[in-house]
Amino acid sequence: MTKTFKSKIDLAVLLPVLIILIGAGAYMLFNKIIIGAIAIALLAGFVTYLWAATLYIFTNDKKLRIKSGFLYNREIYIRSIKKVKATKNHRASPALSSDRLEIRYNRYGRITISPTHQSEFIRELKEVNPRILIEERNK
Repeated sequence: MTKTFKSKIDLAVLLPVLIILIGAGAYMLFNKIIIGAIAIALLAGFVTYLWAATLYIFTNDKKLRIKSGFLYNREIYIRSIKKVKATKNHRASPALSSDRLEIRYNRYGRITISPTHQSEFIRELKEVNPRILIEERNK
């Protein structure tokens, strides 16, 4: 049975994007720049799609599938995961929150994600691979 976690979304990420898109859209409409308004609407639709389609899926064949719309799609064998570390690192990744987990896998692989219900997510990982080292965030 597959289990899916959505990405946590920070208001600190969401609000500035919404303000910029709404402001730019209103400006375009007020000045009757229809092509610009359509472009802003398409961009807003794309951003909304990415927010809705950023998922972390535990597959039946013991893989973790990380998906962000059609832009990013990767599968990691859960048995290859060495460490999960809480982080606030803001590097580009399929994570929509600053409350993130860095997953280290294979020899040098690493990816940063931001699942909702992180403790349940970690518990799911540990069920498949109890050898995963969990490193808490430094306070």
